[in-house]
Amino acid sequence: MRETNSKPAGDILRIIELTDTLTLQQTIDLDHRWQDLHRKIIYTRQRQRFLHFLRNAAAMLLLPVLIASFLYVRLLQSEIHQAAPAGQISVTAAGGQISKIILPDLSEVWLNAGSMLTYPPHFSGGKRTVRLSGEAYFAVKADAHNRFDVLLTDDSLAVSACGTEFSISAYSDDSTLKVTLAQGQIEVGSPSRQKPVVLRQGQQLVCSKIDRTVTCTDINPYVETAWREGKLVFRRTRMAEIVKRLSRHFNADIKLRDKDLYDYEYSATFTGESLREILSLLEKSAPIRCEIVEPKQGLDFAYSKRTVIIQMKR
Repeated sequence: MRETNSKPAGDILRIIELTDTLTLQQTIDLDHRWQDLHRKIIYTRQRQRFLHFLRNAAAMLLLPVLIASFLYVRLLQSEIHQAAPAGQISVTAAGGQISKIILPDLSEVWLNAGSMLTYPPHFSGGKRTVRLSGEAYFAVKADAHNRFDVLLTDDSLAVSACGTEFSISAYSDDSTLKVTLAQGQIEVGSPSRQKPVVLRQGQQLVCSKIDRTVTCTDINPYVETAWREGKLVFRRTRMAEIVKRLSRHFNADIKLRDKDLYDYEYSATFTGESLREILSLLEKSAPIRCEIVEPKQGLDFAYSKRTVIIQMKR
C-alpha cells in the first residue's frame, strides 16, 4: 500500500516544483532584462573603444615628447661641445649656475656663470693644457714634472703652475683680466711681456685690456674666490661692479638708470640670499629704488631674463 501511493506523491511534488518554477519565470520581465543586457554590451564596447583611444592618444603624445627630449639632449650636447676643437671637450656653465669639473689628472675646476672650459679627454706628452673663457677657480693636482697651463681663448694671458689653487676672471665684457693666487705659486705670461710675472700667495694680477698695463697687489683672496661657494663678497665695491656680479650670479639683466649710482660703494657678504632680498638690503643702505620686472614668455615659448632697474629715489 505504501509502495502504491509513493509514486503519485512524488508526481505531485514534481508538479508543485514545476508550477513554482513556471510562476517564477512568469514574474521575470524579459524586456527589462534584455535592455539591461543590451546596455551592458554597449557599455563594454564603448569602454573598449575608449581604452583603445587612450592607447592611441598616449602613443601620439609620446612621439612629440620623445622628439622634444631628443632635441633637448642634443642641445645640451651642443652646449657642452660647442667651439671645441677635434678631440677636445668643452663645458659651459649656464647663466646663474656654477659648474664643477674633474679633469683627467683629477685637478678640480669650478666654472662661474657664463664661462667655458676646453680640455682634452687625456693629458699626454708632458702637457696639461686647458683653455678658458670667463671665470674659473682651479685646484691643480701637484705634478712637478708636468706643468698645468691655462690659456685664455683670446690668447691674452697664460697661467702656468705645477700644483696650486688660483682663480682667473676673463669675461669678454670686462675691461680687465684678473688672476688671483690662493695657494702656492704661479707664473702669468702675456704677449706684451718678455718674462712671466711670478705671483705668490695672496697676490692678484690685473691686466688692462685697453693699454695692456699689468699691476700686482696684495689682496684677500677670499673676496675674489668666494663665488665658488655660492657667496657674494663685496669690500668697498663700486655699484657698477656689484651690478655686474649680481647679473651673472642670478642670470638677470640689471640696469643703472642714474650716473650718480656708479660712485656708490658697498661692503657686504651675501650667503644664500635671493636677488629680491639683496636689493632690499641695498635700498636700506642708500637712497635708491629697485624695480624688478619678472620674465615674460615670448612667441618662441622662451622666457626672457628678469630685469632689474635701479635708480635714485626722487
